Parts: sequence; structure tokens; C-alpha cells
Amino acid sequence: MHEKGIETFLAVSMSRTLGKAAELLNVTQSTVSYNLNELESEMGMMLVDRQKGMKSISLTPAGESFLPLALKWQEVSREIANARNPGSAFSLAIGGSETVNYRLLPKVYKDLLEHEPPVYLRLLTDPTDQMYQAVESRVIDLAIVLHEETTRYVQIDPFFMESLVVARIPNEDENVSNVIQPEFLMPELEFYIEWSRGYRLWHDHIWNPIRTARMRLDSVNLVGSFMDKPGQWCMVPCSAMEELKIGNEMIVFQKISEAPPDLVYHKITHRYPRASALPGLSIFDEVVREHGFGVK
Repeated sequence: MHEKGIETFLAVSMSRTLGKAAELLNVTQSTVSYNLNELESEMGMMLVDRQKGMKSISLTPAGESFLPLALKWQEVSREIANARNPGSAFSLAIGGSETVNYRLLPKVYKDLLEHEPPVYLRLLTDPTDQMYQAVESRVIDLAIVLHEETTRYVQIDPFFMESLVVARIPNEDENVSNVIQPEFLMPELEFYIEWSRGYRLWHDHIWNPIRTARMRLDSVNLVGSFMDKPGQWCMVPCSAMEELKIGNEMIVFQKISEAPPDLVYHKITHRYPRASALPGLSIFDEVVREHGFGVK
């Protein structure tokens, strides 16, 4: 496979012009054209549509199909480079939800990068069901997820627990207490986030499922933007409280008298991980324990 050609193809697909691709690669534009031609000749197909007179270029259908393979080739090439120089650095591909990657683990990721030798990271933020598929197919090495699934090749370990609280905007002159009763929360004014299957069962037990929320969200980041009227509310994890308060000073946080189940995070890994991932996985476990995560 033409290594320079794939590198050039990825630069072109990102920049969409030969000139900008040349700048990214620190080569001449004629070198970009030459490397693309060599790759296309080897592949036996046109990958880039570069008609004269066009300000930007686009990928052909064949190029669009080849792009995911080129990205995988890039990742494999990096692993091979690390294998040629063992002990200099390790790498991990880690998946998690927005809450995991944005709120729970940034300090862990920073420590992994500063570890000696460093652990190079590739982070993915996706729903839990996609995380299981990615771990089982070894696309990623580990993920932190919110529910358990029975899969043949995935190892599941407890990782972290946190509580959910009510984030709401109180009425004017309301005396806000530490605890609120469910009957004071109107389902029609809820911004609903389905945190887990257990949370959904708890929610349907407390409020009539027929009285559904007018807005359903998949991101707690949206809560602070939409919540602007008295009575509006959402159940959020404790880890999101500080950020929401900074973004919207009207929001108050209260426990609910009939508490929902805690959010239980799980670490999932392949039962037979890549050999090259084992050192990084060991370092990850060491670092997360220092931050209070994982099994005590």
C-alpha cells in the first residue's frame, strides 16, 4: 500500500484543496498530486474529483468509501510505530458518554498523557450501545458505560456511582428547601433525559407515563440553555451541578424525597484485549484508582 498516498489522501479529504493539503504536509502541491496519482493507480480507481476551475475538490464515491479504511490504516500505522519502539509510549482508545468524557475523567486523561512513559489517547463519545459493539470488535480498548449488556467477549467491572438531583428554576419568592416532593414537579415542564433503564422504571412509577415531557434531551449540556422559566426542571447527575450553575444562575438543586436509583458506571473491556493495549490498560487502572474510581 502506498503509504505517502494514503497520508496525502487523508490530508486532501480534510482540507478539500490541494494547496491546503500541501501546507499541512509541508510539501509542494505537485508532490500532493503525484502521491494521489500513485495511490489511485495502485487502487485502480479515482478517489478525488479534482476538476480544473473548481475552488475546492471533493471525494468521489469510491473515495468516500475508502476514507474509513484510510483512517483505520492510520491508526494501525501508529500502533506499528509504537511496537517498533517498545516502552517509549503506550496507546489506548477509550469510549464514554458526554458525562464521562467531559465531566468525570478529564483529570484522568490529563494524568495519562503526563505519565512516563505517556499513554497516547483516542477518545470517542457515543451512546452506550455503540460502546459495547466497539469494545467487542476491538475498535476501542475500553469504555465507561451506564448499563450492563450480556455479550460473549466483553468484561464488565464496576467503576463509579453518583446520585441524581433535581435541577429546577423556582418561583419568585419561593423558599427553596433541600428536599422537594415529587408532586411539586410537573411532568409537562420536565426536560427528560433517560439516564438508564432503572431510571426510566423509577420515573414511570413516580409520574404517570401518559403525562410526558414536552422536550426529551440526550445531553445535560442543553439543560442550562433551555431552562429559563419557573417550574421547569430536569434530573441531573451531581457531577453536572457546578457547570449548570455557572451557565444559569437561576437554577437551584434539590434532592427528591423519593430518590431515583444512583447512576452506576461500568468499565467494559474485551476479555482478550490486544496485547499492545495491556500496558495502557494497566496504567489506566492505576490512575483511575488514584482519582477514586474503580473497585476499592
